[in-house]
Amino acid sequence: MRCWPFGGGPGACETAGVVFRRTGVLAAVFALPAALAAPAAAQPPAGDPAEEIAALEGAGAQFLFDYDFGEALRTYEELSRRFPEHPSGPYNLATTIWTRLAQRSNAVRGPSLRNDRFFLQDGRPEPTPGEEAAFREQLEEVFGRAEALLERDPDHREALYHLGAGEALEAGWAVIVDRAWFRATRLIRRAVGRHRRLQELDPGFRDAYLIPGTYVYSIARLPRALRMIAFLFGMRGDLEGGLGDIATTANEGRRARWGSLWTYELLMQREGREDEALAAIRRLRRQFPKNPDFALDEVTVLTALGDLEAARELGERALEQRDAGFGNYHLMLPGLAEAGLGEALLFAERWPEAEAVLSRGLAAGPSPEVRASLLLRRANARDGAGHRPAALRDYGEVIRIDADDVMKDWANALRQAPWPEAAPSGSHPGR
Repeated sequence: MRCWPFGGGPGACETAGVVFRRTGVLAAVFALPAALAAPAAAQPPAGDPAEEIAALEGAGAQFLFDYDFGEALRTYEELSRRFPEHPSGPYNLATTIWTRLAQRSNAVRGPSLRNDRFFLQDGRPEPTPGEEAAFREQLEEVFGRAEALLERDPDHREALYHLGAGEALEAGWAVIVDRAWFRATRLIRRAVGRHRRLQELDPGFRDAYLIPGTYVYSIARLPRALRMIAFLFGMRGDLEGGLGDIATTANEGRRARWGSLWTYELLMQREGREDEALAAIRRLRRQFPKNPDFALDEVTVLTALGDLEAARELGERALEQRDAGFGNYHLMLPGLAEAGLGEALLFAERWPEAEAVLSRGLAAGPSPEVRASLLLRRANARDGAGHRPAALRDYGEVIRIDADDVMKDWANALRQAPWPEAAPSGSHPGR
């Protein structure tokens, strides 16, 4: 396979692969989910089909972002049945399958997107055969319905929108599940092209700004040498312009408003713009109070801001709500809430409390990635309390399980000198 337009051999292919891999990963962000309606009345009004579609989309979005996955599926199945030519029903069914998979896998939370951490984590979502088959079946239905509408009208706005959104969603699956970088990049570029055309046809179609915005942002965030290679492939970056387009959809979109706001919040964490991330995550929490991941992301943002007491209070409240059966807090991944609360206590130098909370998280049977985080932070707490031998055992376990390269590097460094005095770059918000 030739990767450079003028040749270049295997080394050029490898370098191009790095470019595509890094630009492709953010497809997963804007595909989770790329297009959802603002919540609306659960009972659609009679009469105008567009209003009925919008109402069902909105009702489904409220269920989906609140993690009421069963209700979301039922709502979108009704949408698909009542409007068998419109691509929205199958698109949102595929989005629900994807969101449920990503939620239980911790695939796209803010901490995993900092400093390209995603590329350094070994875990990936594992769909059941039934989930993968249903996802691909619904996407095929999206493409079939959209293409049929475009055959009748090449400028059909809804068809262009859903065709591009479906391609972006498939790209997200390719990145997060399959790690198929080149396929994801081809899909993303097609999706971007369709939504840019839609912007030309109708500049007021604000939902069409999210995917192109995330694409140019991801290119702008490449290292300089890789940006130059991307330029040779016709890929142009624009960091602030891309973020501005995402914000446009978050503030003015209809279908993609909440998905875009979620994307914006995650990228503000990535950029270290924690004040803006906090404002976005609080909007999401107000709208979707049953969603536990928004609360956990707020704990992370508050910790990064240094508001450790507020982070502690919210972390403790999240654990209380989980234990009381509030909303869908039972869907929290094992150990994840303890990891957030433990960090807030750790950075406040409340060593015994941090160690106790982190130990409870480890006892909950977390995934390897969450376990690595809990172990590293418990080792930090033990170092802070002067319990060096116990800390060294935890650092050794982080290295042994080898689930996250960043955590492994920090553990290796801290085996040489104790935390917090020797805290590696990025491991302590105040250093």
